[in-house]
Parts: sequence; structure tokens; C-alpha cells
Amino acid sequence: MQTISPPPSASQPSSLRNKLIVAAAIILFLLVFGELWRRISQAAELRALERQVGAQVTQLAEESDRMATRIADSQSDEAVAEWARDDGKMVLPGEVLVQPIAPTAASAAPETSNDPAGSVPNWRVWLEWLWGSE
Repeated sequence: MQTISPPPSASQPSSLRNKLIVAAAIILFLLVFGELWRRISQAAELRALERQVGAQVTQLAEESDRMATRIADSQSDEAVAEWARDDGKMVLPGEVLVQPIAPTAASAAPETSNDPAGSVPNWRVWLEWLWGSE
């Protein structure tokens, strides 16, 4: 019995086809893996952003609570009376407002000096310096 072997050119197309299928599968795997890696890194960035925003929200909630407490305290009668006396310069009936006034430069007495050089005009000083005293 004689075995008929296929011609060498007939086996090459199936081998080439198998290589193309394997190459396409590898390329497809790399594309899918790249997309998966991108999504994993994006999820990590989103988690970090979520933690940052959560910390900011907590900080702002605490600030809001402090401000609400300050508002409530500032609307009390004691706080209003304290502001009126300290900053508003207001007094109760029967009281007298006393405000110390710092002396200004205009109200201070000018100092007098007996310096003879101060009473001589400048041109006279220069004249005497250049040509000697007269």
C-alpha cells in the first residue's frame, strides 16, 4: 500500500493560518489586559480622590458646627452687651463713656534749642566755609 502524502505546499496555508490566529489572540489578549490595567489604575485614583474629598467634607462639617456655635453664642444677650460696650462704644443709662485720647504731634509743645547754627541760613554757612569767616 502506498501512502499518499500531501504536497508540501498544501500544509503551509494551514500552518500560516494557525500562526495568524495565535498572533491575533496574543494581540487581543494584550489589548484586553491593557484596558484592564487602565481601569484598575483609574479605580485606584478614584479611591484616593474619594478619601481626599471625604477628609475635606469632614473638615467642612466640623467648621460648619463651629460657626453655628459661634453664631448662637453671638446672638445671646451677654455677647450683644459685651460688643456694645467694647466695640460699639455704647453705655447704659447713667454711665459715662470715658475715652482716653493719645497726644498728637500738633498738641505737643515744640522744643526750643539754643543752637546758633540752626539760626544761620544755609547759604551763610556755605559762604563762610568756602571763603572763610568775614
